[in-house]
Amino acid sequence: MNQLKRRVEHAIRRRTARRLLVALKRATHRLPSTLVAPGRARVLVIAPHADDEVIPCGGTLLRHRQLGNPTRVVFVTDSSAGLADAQAAQRLRDIRVKESEQVAQAMAFESVVRLDLPDGQLVRHEAPLSERLMAQIRDFQPDVIYCPFPGDGHADHQACALAVARATVALGWKGEIHAFEVWTTLWPNVMIDISDQAEEKQRLIGLYASQMADRDYAAGTLGLNRFRGLQHRVQYAEAFYRCSAHEFQILTDMLNQLVP
Repeated sequence: MNQLKRRVEHAIRRRTARRLLVALKRATHRLPSTLVAPGRARVLVIAPHADDEVIPCGGTLLRHRQLGNPTRVVFVTDSSAGLADAQAAQRLRDIRVKESEQVAQAMAFESVVRLDLPDGQLVRHEAPLSERLMAQIRDFQPDVIYCPFPGDGHADHQACALAVARATVALGWKGEIHAFEVWTTLWPNVMIDISDQAEEKQRLIGLYASQMADRDYAAGTLGLNRFRGLQHRVQYAEAFYRCSAHEFQILTDMLNQLVP
């Protein structure tokens, strides 16, 4: 009986996932991607982990820096990689804080906020995370928010997207959300040419030496940026799904339909 129940539940989730993907594709493919340029704006970046500010949108943030746009980065987790050993976790946190400080100085961020929620466990903290993000939005008053796309292939990234959706809608915030890709490619409706920033972006990713120890994030990321550039005949581009807070909430609600 239990085996039959599990089969039925699996079949339901599979059909729900298929419907969700079709709905997401329809929602995000209403317009082809457009090559755009950053304008004058106050910029808030919601980074689940240290390096999530530079890997998905580092080139774009460099362009914001050129415009003199005030930029705040909110690091959501403690970037401890969820290590069980408390001393090892603290050592890793200390290393990644120092690395992120180097990047922040190079990027000339106006401010950096660390929420220090448990790495790998954000799904358990979505409600308080929403409240804390509301406080950040009230304080900083951004025009643009960069955050993970709801379907990105990491649970912490999905939780951040959900929290951003809840926070912005609850506040009635009227700016633009630019959802970025990290572990899963998205269906972009805007791209930003970062050809002139690609070399510096690669160097900045390299400042996260602890992250680069076992895998070359810089090569992988710049490869994706090179591929994204092909559509608009530029050398490198970063891809985003740009939308309002209301539209972003619709996308996150679709994702929640997959929860058993």
